[in-house]
Amino acid sequence: MRAFRHRDFRLFWIGAFISFSGMWVQNIGSGWLVFELTHDEAKLAFITFCSAIPVSIFGPIAGTLADAFHKKLVLILAQICFSAGALFYLIASHYGFIQYWHFVMVASLLGLVSTIEMPTRQSMVSRVVPRDDLSSAIPLAGMTFNLARVIGPTIGGALLAAFGPQACFATNAITYFALIFAIVSIRANLAAAPQEPQPIADLLFEGMRYTFRERRLRTLFFLEGIVAIFGLFYLSLMPAIAKKMLGLDKQGLGLAMTTVGVGAIVALVTLAMLKDGPNRAILIKISMTVVGIALIVLGYTSSPYIAFPMLAVVGMGTICQFNTSNTLFQLLSPEHLRGRVLAMHIWALSGLSPIGLLAFGYIAKQIPDRLQATTVGIQATLTSIPGFGHITYSLAGASVSETGLPLALKIGGFGVLAGAAWSWLDRKGLDGVP
Repeated sequence: MRAFRHRDFRLFWIGAFISFSGMWVQNIGSGWLVFELTHDEAKLAFITFCSAIPVSIFGPIAGTLADAFHKKLVLILAQICFSAGALFYLIASHYGFIQYWHFVMVASLLGLVSTIEMPTRQSMVSRVVPRDDLSSAIPLAGMTFNLARVIGPTIGGALLAAFGPQACFATNAITYFALIFAIVSIRANLAAAPQEPQPIADLLFEGMRYTFRERRLRTLFFLEGIVAIFGLFYLSLMPAIAKKMLGLDKQGLGLAMTTVGVGAIVALVTLAMLKDGPNRAILIKISMTVVGIALIVLGYTSSPYIAFPMLAVVGMGTICQFNTSNTLFQLLSPEHLRGRVLAMHIWALSGLSPIGLLAFGYIAKQIPDRLQATTVGIQATLTSIPGFGHITYSLAGASVSETGLPLALKIGGFGVLAGAAWSWLDRKGLDGVP
């Protein structure tokens, strides 16, 4: 873990870890509150959709801003906006006027901010460590997000159970200032890289063209997009999965999210230790395969004892793939295009995921509703037969509460497995990756 020898990287790592921990604390409180307000899986997924759709629209050109502006200025302004969003949730929930559309509005606005913040933050890693340490620094930088996913949900679940969602919002609002302090303290030159005059179309779309012309980057983009569409929606539905499928309470939701983070940490530590070891293309293919299998198994269980290990495997597999792809996007892109090429990596993850969020949120919500109409009719018929009333009621209740979410998980898992099969069959797609 040579990257920790560099002062600026240590500052950046600590500030990001504290900030992300607060974000995960808030995610527990906001997810539970939204589900309590709506009892609707589709509306729960729609919040995440709203935060991701700006990346879908502006993601390919967001890297232009990441390359064009001083990174310190962009990151500081972004953290202030994120903190303001948390403060709004705090005030609105404390005074009792918070409504579902407030979450939609704030998620949409902050999603627009994230479109610029994410490629700026990720491309900053190459500025605070030398290139020789980059393959070690990128997994460690990813560890801030995922170590926070271990600690944040646990803290969030405890705060939610003890003090309500307001405590989660207040914690998040404060923690953003840790990253602001770290960014201000960094000594490395984070000014915009010199750019030669070029047509505006080239400036905006050169990163996209470079990604799709470079065979290895193109393959990485499509493989990440498959997992983003079919394999990431479960995170937005975790409050429903925890409550309806696994029968967990508020603290149980925190533990479920923590389990995902534990798997992610295992992946990141492994990547940091084996940075020059296994072939990165093989790692990506194996990761997709295990994610698909774990999602399918998750769709067949209602036991936390089985679900938690599967959630850990999903967290491990997705992070292994995404961080390996992140490293390759940076290694395979020239310095003057790095922010724009990284924006394509982020677009694959966050820009394409809204497709899966809407589709699988609809499956999780609508299918139980349709089954409810069917089972109610069956119950009305069978209850007239002596001895069938209790049995029919049990079957109806199970169908209504459990069918939609597991089906969504199974479909998603098979989608990821199909993408994994393609990656194994396409031997030239990732041939020659460093």
